Amino acid sequence: MEDYLLAIYRLNKEGGPAKTNDVAERLDISPASVTEMVKRLSELGLVDYERYRGATLTRKGYRQAHRMERKHRLVEKFFVDVLKSDADSAHTSACHIEHGLSDEAARQLCRIIGSPDECDCEELCEDLCENRRLGGTALSELKEGESARISHLICDSPEKVRKLISMGLVPGRSVRMESDMPMRGPMVLRMEDSLVALDRDYTRLVMVDREE
Repeated sequence: MEDYLLAIYRLNKEGGPAKTNDVAERLDISPASVTEMVKRLSELGLVDYERYRGATLTRKGYRQAHRMERKHRLVEKFFVDVLKSDADSAHTSACHIEHGLSDEAARQLCRIIGSPDECDCEELCEDLCENRRLGGTALSELKEGESARISHLICDSPEKVRKLISMGLVPGRSVRMESDMPMRGPMVLRMEDSLVALDRDYTRLVMVDREE
């Protein structure tokens, strides 16, 4: 059902109602199967369907399809930026993962890699793009002895994101500022039983919530 909604969503964005044959071609299935499913989606209030004209998503259907598209693009961005996958394999992986990706997992991805630049979700799935509303304090502002929990990353560089992830600086992780080297030297952090020296420029990319 989600595949049908996404196909109709993308065809609607290209202009006009989604024709049965166009949906069938995009999903590589028979037109008869499309007609049957579109009627079911119409009964569920997800599409408006007129014979010979095509299917158009209702607002309810648009919200659901847009949410799936949002998750698809988050997964694609993660595979390309963090795992260095090529675009084709990232797209294939996203097609499989998007259906099982929970909203909470999508939010966590968003906190790590940020929203895809082309996202136009606005109010329709703003709860997945919560980086736009998250506050917090930059890790660089912690004083010696202060503890905090990582909220999200604010970084547009895939290379820097990969480095931060490889060092364990991911949302939800607790950190403690052990020492702040003078003369713009690195900051030494404690994460559980490990000490990490992090360049000051990188500490500005990690947003945290101070712990009492």
